[in-house]
Amino acid sequence: MKKVFLLLMVLCASLLTHAQGFANYADSMLSRWCIDVNGRGGLLSQNYTSLYTLDNYAQNINSNTGTLKFKNGYNVGGELQVGYFFGRMRHWGVGTGINYTSMVGDITVDGYHVEYRAVDFKDNVYRQVLTANNVAEHMEMTGFNIPVLLKYKNRWSKHWGFTADGGLMLGVQRSNSWKADASFNYEAIYKFTDLTHTVYDDAPVANVEDYFITRANWLKNNHNGDVQAYFNDLNNKGYNVGLNVKPGSGSGKTTFSSVTLGILLKPSVNLFLSDNVALDFGVYYMFQPFKGGADRGYTLTSKVGDYNTVLNSVSTANTQSYGVNIGARFFLGRRPKDRDHDGVPDKKDLCPDDSGSVLLQGCLDRDGDGITDKNDSCPDVKGLVKFNGCPDSDKDGIEDRKDECPFDAGLKQFNGCPDRDKDGVIDKNDACPDVPGEVQYRGCPDSDADGIPDPEDHCPTVPGPVSNFGCPEGSGTHGSNVDSLKDVDPSTPILFDINKTSIKKESMPVLEKAARLMKEGKDITINIGGFTDNTGPEDYNQGLSIMRGMAVKLELVRMGVKFEAVKVTGYGEKKPAAPNNTPEGRRKNRRAVMNVGK
Repeated sequence: MKKVFLLLMVLCASLLTHAQGFANYADSMLSRWCIDVNGRGGLLSQNYTSLYTLDNYAQNINSNTGTLKFKNGYNVGGELQVGYFFGRMRHWGVGTGINYTSMVGDITVDGYHVEYRAVDFKDNVYRQVLTANNVAEHMEMTGFNIPVLLKYKNRWSKHWGFTADGGLMLGVQRSNSWKADASFNYEAIYKFTDLTHTVYDDAPVANVEDYFITRANWLKNNHNGDVQAYFNDLNNKGYNVGLNVKPGSGSGKTTFSSVTLGILLKPSVNLFLSDNVALDFGVYYMFQPFKGGADRGYTLTSKVGDYNTVLNSVSTANTQSYGVNIGARFFLGRRPKDRDHDGVPDKKDLCPDDSGSVLLQGCLDRDGDGITDKNDSCPDVKGLVKFNGCPDSDKDGIEDRKDECPFDAGLKQFNGCPDRDKDGVIDKNDACPDVPGEVQYRGCPDSDADGIPDPEDHCPTVPGPVSNFGCPEGSGTHGSNVDSLKDVDPSTPILFDINKTSIKKESMPVLEKAARLMKEGKDITINIGGFTDNTGPEDYNQGLSIMRGMAVKLELVRMGVKFEAVKVTGYGEKKPAAPNNTPEGRRKNRRAVMNVGK
């Protein structure tokens, strides 16, 4: 039963966790007020705290008042609650009412045996020996509680939902009816100092010369005698002895009336028969402590036939019960009109003809950004309130639809595009994005002011004519840097930074060599292959590889190569030059390669 109960609790907890993700089915359309009627049944356990009563037996030795145990417990009960759900969604609420429980079980006492100083009817002192053969009390208990609960509900379809109650229970009364099944042996040991006077023998082992009125001693001396008749005869003479004596009064009733606090947990699955009635099927757990009216002078028995219920020794009784709950919930009131069936009454629905969200008062929000479609300038893309629902992907304060570089944080004066070198030429149009330059040279500098930008100037620090590649006349056929191109291989890979198409300065000699070969030869073409590493989506990388090839082509055209003589092919992530599993490998794969030939 415990395993089944735990499984049901886990199942209900899982439903509670996932209920938040289910589409809301008009919880807000249900009445705020409800009445719950529940019946339950399951297992019961109790543990007790008892007073220390051994000292109530005078000068006791070799004694143990035993251990209380509870077994065979079960309970049934019911409750009537009134609840109120608050908030726009009406998922959470509070409730209270009356809770009744009927409980059944058995209490046993194990190991009861006491030996103590007593005085008989002749005022003789002796050792009384009491031993329980068995002690069991069948208990029938009833309890009344006032629950104060937090309530939760979530209806995720027309017929199904989830509900859970949890909170405190104010215990106001508990009655206990008991019926005992017990028997005791009452034996005695007398120690005589003379023929008429006795003293209490408090030695753990009584003196062999003592007078024993015990079953064992009598049977030792009377193998075939009637020991029961012997004890009955002594009892009739006034001695407090007897064998297998049952209580003279074996039943009674006690009441725990002090107010206590307990807890109740009750998750359930709902089956909606209509918008006004739902059946509940679930589990429950209750814990309720009770304070007993323990008697500080308590003894289980002392005189033959006397019996005092074990409940009179109990100071506290902690009760736990768990099992299955079945009930019904009745929602009070009529369902309001809701013509778009979105769970928002028409009188509170800002969009009464469009099925929307309860949180947005019945209006649609297709992109789920918390801005209703009618107020969302970008209704199909999640955005920000300050941009009327439109996104700002690069978080530069400029909404994407007005941002010319929506994925690179930039400046407002450049419509959202960055300008790293702050030369007034945005990076995507800047051939030298990390070095301040001039607008007419696409952001590149002209250090010697000869009208040739530095990347194209073979003598960037000395003025020279265009005809001599920016080098002074007489410094060589094509300037001092021309001879240095003789060892440059035009098929050398041109490397790029991550997600960039800007050509680095160190790659310019490769382009210059290719441009020179084109000008010196005839019917020569250049095929440029663009490549990327495997960082980013494959489709994006395919486009990036073409853009890298085009960047090389445009640079060649600026150097005087005919546009139609250069062809570009983008390969994306294909044909890597090195493995992509290291930074160095990925660096080598971000490239463009020229093939110069006829």
